[in-house]
Amino acid sequence: MDWDLARFVLALARHGTASAAAQALGVDQTTVSRRLAAAEDALGTSLFERIDRRVRPTPVGTAVAAQAEAMERAAIAIKHAARDRDAAVSGPIRIAALPSFAAEWLIPRLGDLRRRHPGLQPTILGAETNADLERRDADIALRLARPRAGNLAARLGARIGHAVYRARGAAGDGWIALDEAHETVAQMLWLRDQPGGLEPVLRVSGGTEMMAAAKAGLGRAVLSCHAADGEPDLERLSGPVPVVTRELWLVLPGPAKDVPRIRAVTDWLAAALAEDRARLEGAS
Repeated sequence: MDWDLARFVLALARHGTASAAAQALGVDQTTVSRRLAAAEDALGTSLFERIDRRVRPTPVGTAVAAQAEAMERAAIAIKHAARDRDAAVSGPIRIAALPSFAAEWLIPRLGDLRRRHPGLQPTILGAETNADLERRDADIALRLARPRAGNLAARLGARIGHAVYRARGAAGDGWIALDEAHETVAQMLWLRDQPGGLEPVLRVSGGTEMMAAAKAGLGRAVLSCHAADGEPDLERLSGPVPVVTRELWLVLPGPAKDVPRIRAVTDWLAAALAEDRARLEGAS
C-alpha cells in the first residue's frame, strides 16, 4: 500500500470518525470513505469495525496503522532533511516546554537568543503533554524526564528544586495538588506521604494553576523554587533544602542534533540553564 492510501487509514485510526479524519487531512468525508474502501480492496480485508458512529481498527487495521505511522515519520524526516541542509543559524525553531516553565523562565530569556541569532524565528510550544519529536512537532523539548525510547538525543540541562509554599500570612494547612493525570510525578509522590496529602482541598491541571491557587491562599503547594521564591506573596514553609528535585533534560530528534540552528539553540539553552543553576536548584 502506498502512502496516499496509508495516510487515510492512519487518520481514521487516530481520530475515530470519518468527519474528524477528513478535517485533519483537509478533505471531505466522501474522499475519506472512498480511500478507505480502496485500501481495504487492495488488502482484501476490512480494516475497521463500525460501532455506533465511530470506527475501531480491526487487528489488521491496527497493524496497517502502525506501519502507516512509520511511513509518516519517514516522510517527515525526508521533509526536514531537505530544510535542514541550510547551514545558516536561521529559520524557524520550535521549542516545547511546560507552560509554567516557558512563561516564567524561557520566554524572558528569548531576547538574548534573538540578539545572538537574529535570523532565528522561535516558536514556544507550552503544553503539559510531551511533543512528538520524531514527528517534528518540535525541534527541541525541555522535559522533566529522560526519554527511554525513540530516536532521540538528550542532555541533562538542570536540576529543578521544589519546596512547600503558602500565601504569606495564610493559615490554611490543606494541600493543593495536581489532578489525577499527574499522580506519578515526583511532587505528587512526595505529597502522598504527607499528612492530608491524599485528600487535597483542591486539584489543578498544571503548575501555573497551582501557583495561582497558592497565591490566592487556598492551601499549601509543592512549587518549583525558581518560580515561587521570587513571589512576594508566597512564603517557603519547608526550609532551605528542596523537598523534591527533578531533572530537566534537553531533548531533540536524533537526526537533527547536528543541524546548525538546532545545535546553536540547544547550546544556548544549556548555557543559560547552567548560569541559572543555583536559582533552579532552589537551595537557599
